Amino acid sequence: MISQSEIIIMAVTGIAAVLLPFIFILILRRKFKIRWLPLLLGIAVFILFALVLEQIMHVLVLQPEPDGTIALISQSPWLYVLYGIFAAGIFEETGRLLAFLLTKRRYKDIDSAVSYGIGHGGIEAFAVVGLGMLNGIILSILINSGSDALSSLPVAQEDIIASQPWYMYAIAIAERILAISLHIGLSIIVFASVMMKGRWWLFPAAILLHALANTTAAMMQAGLLTNMYLMYSGFIVMSAVIISIAVRLVKYYRKSVYSL
Repeated sequence: MISQSEIIIMAVTGIAAVLLPFIFILILRRKFKIRWLPLLLGIAVFILFALVLEQIMHVLVLQPEPDGTIALISQSPWLYVLYGIFAAGIFEETGRLLAFLLTKRRYKDIDSAVSYGIGHGGIEAFAVVGLGMLNGIILSILINSGSDALSSLPVAQEDIIASQPWYMYAIAIAERILAISLHIGLSIIVFASVMMKGRWWLFPAAILLHALANTTAAMMQAGLLTNMYLMYSGFIVMSAVIISIAVRLVKYYRKSVYSL
C-alpha cells in the first residue's frame, strides 16, 4: 500500500513543477520584458525537437527492447553516454537556433531569449516532473485498489514508489529550478550567436555546454557513476558556468548591440 502522505507529496511536487515557469516569469519580469510569442515558441520547439524528433532518433539508433532495455548501455556504456549527451545538445540547440532565426527581425532584444528559455524549460518541467508525479499518483491509486492491471507491468511499481525517500521530491524541484535557469542561459547564448556579428561559434559552444551539463546524469544512467551527489554536483557546476556566460552576454548585448 502507498500511504496517503506519499500521494500528497507527489501531488504537491507535480503542482510545484507546473507552477515553476510562472514563478520564473514573476521574478524575471523585474529585469526582462516577457515576450509571449518566444515563450510559446520555446514550448513548441521543445515538444517537436526533444519529445518527437529526438525520441524518433533514439528508437532508430538505440533500438530499445519492449521492456526498455538498451543493449548499448551494457555493450559500450561510454558510447551510450556520448550519444545521449550530444543527441540532446544537438536537437535542443538546433531547435533554439531555428526559432531565433525565424524571429530575428521581429525580436531583437535579448529579453525574447529569456522568454524562450522559460517556455523551453517550463514545458520540460511539466513533462519530466509534472507528468511523472501524475503517473505515480495513478499507479498508487491502482496499487491501493488492488487493480489487476498492474500484473502486466515488468517491475513491481509499489516497490519503486514506496522506496522513494521524501527528500527526492524536493531534489526533483530543485533540479527543475536549475534546469530552467540552464535553459534560459543556453537560450541567451544561442540568441547571441544569431544576433551578434562574428559570434556564430556560440551555437556549437551551446551544444557542447548542453552536452557537458548532461554528462554526469548520462554516466549515472549507464552505470559509470553511482554517487547521486557527484551526479548533481556536475550538473550544478555546469549550470553555474552557463548562467555566468549568459549574464555576461546580456550585459554586453544591452550595452553594445541592442537596448530597449
